[in-house]
Amino acid sequence: MTSALRPLVLVAFLLTGCVEQAPRYSLNGDEAGVFRSANPGRAIPLAQIKGMDEVQLAATFGPPKLDRRDAASRVLRYSSDACTLFVYVSDSRAQFADAYDPQMRALPADQCAGSVAAQKRSA
Repeated sequence: MTSALRPLVLVAFLLTGCVEQAPRYSLNGDEAGVFRSANPGRAIPLAQIKGMDEVQLAATFGPPKLDRRDAASRVLRYSSDACTLFVYVSDSRAQFADAYDPQMRALPADQCAGSVAAQKRSA
């Protein structure tokens, strides 16, 4: 190898190492989420979450970490050590919920809901 190419090869190796160490997030849904919680609680079925009013949501999950209002709908975000739970509310009732692990990979909402409820904190 010529001495002119050595610095380029060294830079290529260094840059390759940097790329491999970056966090990996999955926003395309190809990877299954991983649920690991120190306090997973008992799963709460999505069918039970649907239809809850604001008082029932607060009693079950505590105060949301985020309450986003867009016209007649709201998105409430709750978190536990294992996941983030999003509850979509319209007409003052929960319509849907979905959940993601810390790397934004989809998880079953019922597992995450149980974890959030077990770890709820008061405001």
